[in-house]
Amino acid sequence: AVLDAPPVAFAPEQFVRADGTLDVIPFSAEAKYERKPLQRPLGVAWAGLLGALIRAPAAPVFARLLALQYATFSAFEYCFHRWCMHAKAGTLADRVFNRWNRLHVQHHVDTNADMTMVDGYEWKGIRFNYLTTRLSVVISSCMSLGFAKVLRLDLPFWPTPLAAWLVAMYHGVLWNRLHTDSHDLQETLTWPDGLEYVRSVPTGHRYGRWLLTNHIGHHAVGGSGNYNIVFPGPDHLAGTFYRLKKEA
Repeated sequence: AVLDAPPVAFAPEQFVRADGTLDVIPFSAEAKYERKPLQRPLGVAWAGLLGALIRAPAAPVFARLLALQYATFSAFEYCFHRWCMHAKAGTLADRVFNRWNRLHVQHHVDTNADMTMVDGYEWKGIRFNYLTTRLSVVISSCMSLGFAKVLRLDLPFWPTPLAAWLVAMYHGVLWNRLHTDSHDLQETLTWPDGLEYVRSVPTGHRYGRWLLTNHIGHHAVGGSGNYNIVFPGPDHLAGTFYRLKKEA
């Protein structure tokens, strides 16, 4: 009888460069993903801690506003990516958000299994542009106002746009850095209509590599999970988070 070969342990550390960043192309060619166990309890704990900070009267007001913006932005990005950018053809979401949906679907079509891009790929699917960033500030501010009213949070509205702008800038800069790196385009791609690729943003650490592997997983599972690149909390809460398999 022929014995099955024992599973080979997958060692992501072998794909870490000397500067701590992830060598994404060879990594992506070998990485496999699985749904993370017990992710919903972790998501509930994340949401509970965030909610406790937002409602804490002893916490600084602006810290509570930033936490509220983080929560609303995370929820907005998750819902928009999952149900609008991956909307099925012909549905209401597809018709309403056709501009974003078609661009994002094309981005998945243009992406090879190892995260490289096909020749002539649509570069607009790589960056978070200024229009989307501005809209996210407005939408997150309005969502925060609604939550504050419904939950009676006793938070002033006037600093809310500033908090929304700060969260949007953090998200946009990190998103454009990580998404570009995830496709190994940092040496060849620039764009005129979005926050610039900032090389000085530190990503050569465990957290930066974890965020990168999460987005690679979004492509590896066919767009059915890991919807948030920068703020992955909602994926845990919704049960759509995929982690690296420990065995290849």
